[in-house]
Amino acid sequence: MAGKRTQAKAKGRKKRMGTMDFILLIVFLCLTVFTIAMIALFTVYGSVPDTLITCVFATLGGECGILGWIKTTKEKKQDRRWQLADMRREKEEAERIAQQTEEP
Repeated sequence: MAGKRTQAKAKGRKKRMGTMDFILLIVFLCLTVFTIAMIALFTVYGSVPDTLITCVFATLGGECGILGWIKTTKEKKQDRRWQLADMRREKEEAERIAQQTEEP
């Protein structure tokens, strides 16, 4: 019965957009608007500011790289926590089994 309630709560709850997803959305929108602006600039003047384009792509690419590094670090830390918890559970289970076998 309790399992059904938790499933109903999980289905009813909307998934919230995380901070990293929001930042990636902003990066995508900025890159799209910038690219369209550069195409328009090229159409009007026949050239574009190469240094500006390089800097924008380097900055936004660096931002995405940093986000990837943060995500990887978080996942490694969480995996380590899970590994330690599993080891602790296995140790407790082994101790419990050892105690049960010792009792006549």
